[in-house]
Amino acid sequence: MVFYFSGTGNSHYAAAKIAAETGDIAYDIAEIVNGRFPTNGKRDVTGFVFPVYYSGLPEIVKRFASDSSTQLNLGVYVYSVITCGASIASADKLLAKTLGVNIDYSAQLVMPDNYVVMYNPSSKDEAMETLSAASNEIDRICNDINERRIVVRKGVKNDIATAFMYPTYNLFRRTGKFYADDKCTGCGKCERFCPDEAIKIKDGKPEWVKKKCQHCVACINSCPVEAIQFGKKTSERRRYCIEKLAK
Repeated sequence: MVFYFSGTGNSHYAAAKIAAETGDIAYDIAEIVNGRFPTNGKRDVTGFVFPVYYSGLPEIVKRFASDSSTQLNLGVYVYSVITCGASIASADKLLAKTLGVNIDYSAQLVMPDNYVVMYNPSSKDEAMETLSAASNEIDRICNDINERRIVVRKGVKNDIATAFMYPTYNLFRRTGKFYADDKCTGCGKCERFCPDEAIKIKDGKPEWVKKKCQHCVACINSCPVEAIQFGKKTSERRRYCIEKLAK
C-alpha cells in the first residue's frame, strides 16, 4: 500500500504515479485518519509519500505513523518518497523513528515550490520544468522499488537541519494570520480541501475555527480567486497547485 499526504497536489501526483508503476494502490492519509484503515493493496510493501515540513514530518503524517494500526500493518519492505523544494534533511529518519522500524528505501523528490506563507511559489514555467524532471526521477524510484533495492540516506548536515528546524514547526503552524479578503465568493473550496477541518464557512465567508492546522496551504493555493491570505505578504505572491497548472 502507498500512503500519501498532499496539500497542493505534488505528493498526490507522485504517489499516484508510484502506485501505478508498482502495481499498488495509493491512499490519502487525511481520509484514513478520519475513517477506516484500508485493506486493499500490496500487503508486503508499504510506501509513504509526503512533503517535508520544516525539515520534518507534517503533523498528520507523524500522527498516522505513530498509530498502532499503521505500525501493525507495515509490509516487510518499507519505503519513503519525500517531496521538497530543495532538501528533505532527515525527515526520512524521523519517519523511521516514529514508525519504530528501519526504512529500507528512502528517496528525495524535488517538486515545485508551494509554501506561499514563506516565499513566492514557482512560476508556471519553473513548475513545468521541475515536474518534467520529477517525472523521470519517479520512474527511476519505481524501478528501485520494484527491484526492492535498499537505499538509506545519510548526512550529519541533514540531521542538524532537522534537529534545528523541526521543533519550530509546531510554533508556526498556527491559523491566526489566515483570512479571506474582499475577493472571496464563499465557494467553500477551502473548507472542503482542509485536511484538519479547520475551516468553516460562516455567513458566506471562511473562518479558521482551530488554533493550529497542518499549514499545507491548500486553502491559499487552491482558492479560485486568490482571496485567502496569510498575513500581509501573500497577496503579492503567486499561487501554485497541480490542479491549476493542469488547467
